[in-house]
Amino acid sequence: MRASAKKALLFALLSAATALAAVAAPAHAADPLVAAAGDIACSSLPTNASSCQQQATSDLLVGQPLSAVLMLGDGAYEDGTLGQFQTFYDPTWGRFKSITHPATGNHEYQTPDAQGYFQYFGAAAGDPRLGYYSYDIGTWHMIVLNSNCYKFAGGCGANTAQVKWLHADLAAHPNSCTLAYWHHPHFSSGFSYDDNGGRNVTTAFWRELYTAGADVVLNGHDHDYERFGLQDPEGEPDPGYGIREFVVGTGGRSHSSFPTPSLNSEVREGGTFGVLLLTLHRASYDWRFVPIPGSTFTDSGSGLCHGAPNAPLLQTSASGRRLSRTGSYKVSLSCSAACKSSTQVTVTIGRRKVHSGIVKRTLLPETPSTVRVKFAKSSLRQIRRAFRRHTRLRAEVKTRASVSGVDKSGSKSLLIRLQR
Repeated sequence: MRASAKKALLFALLSAATALAAVAAPAHAADPLVAAAGDIACSSLPTNASSCQQQATSDLLVGQPLSAVLMLGDGAYEDGTLGQFQTFYDPTWGRFKSITHPATGNHEYQTPDAQGYFQYFGAAAGDPRLGYYSYDIGTWHMIVLNSNCYKFAGGCGANTAQVKWLHADLAAHPNSCTLAYWHHPHFSSGFSYDDNGGRNVTTAFWRELYTAGADVVLNGHDHDYERFGLQDPEGEPDPGYGIREFVVGTGGRSHSSFPTPSLNSEVREGGTFGVLLLTLHRASYDWRFVPIPGSTFTDSGSGLCHGAPNAPLLQTSASGRRLSRTGSYKVSLSCSAACKSSTQVTVTIGRRKVHSGIVKRTLLPETPSTVRVKFAKSSLRQIRRAFRRHTRLRAEVKTRASVSGVDKSGSKSLLIRLQR
């Protein structure tokens, strides 16, 4: 074979191998992206820019790499019949039906037992007798609840079947990040006020979610967009363990105003249709409100997941139990919420105590982190002399963590060796 032919063959083989490797190499999976909105489709085509914009809002989802669509209730007006879902919801938001996880609203129950809703969505809507269910997306646990409390004996109180199910579901899914959604907001500055004016009280939902360390709640019902700061079930600010609530009733039906701003309400917009996009990271989330064309309002930000408020804030462990020749020692830390930590190691030599420097670190929630504390040269010389007489020395690792004005300390006493 001529040299030129050999070169051509070799080049072809290398090109084929490169192409095969490119095909075989696994793609890096992006963190899940979900879209959410409620109060969506009129039972008519739009006659003005202030109503029936289900086509425009659903177009915002086209081309997005979505893992799921969260329909926050009142998907088809006025009565949630099967015909209304098929005629007006299906050509628009129904384009994403295969990845939709719906919640039922009050208009769905304008049809007895929300039959049209359950017939349209099928198994994706859960048990038709209940209307609540859960699932996972990536590392996140997702919970769908039914806030049409008048449909249940005892409403949505603490001892009802739905809340007992919620308690058990949270216990069975101790994910680092949890998102829950239903139709009627527990907190709202909109026309329905908190808990639909007291007609659909969801305090028990919030108490269970808060106690378990849930992170985000999504609602609809009020035809507006509202974002709240981190807060507890009673509406008290809680930047360490609070839940962030979004009201996203902007799916297209109509607009509504804000009579009186609620405490902890951070952003309000009553004149824009659009969708909320959430990127669900392993220990955090990003949000972005996307308006329909012609509108300028938007809202975006990020939040951290956290553990439960009754879980230990700080966990400390010492790995290796060996002091390096340069005087450093590794300590593993983990906080159940985003916290600021300070760590110091103290070695006891007879009656003397030799202290390392203090290492300060900001920790992400429930994310183990290794810090390396270090002894000064003069302190290391004292420790080295002591190791000539002892194979092991007593050391104490002390760490203090603070979050939301709460300080927690942890300590661990152990025997260490000098790394040879």
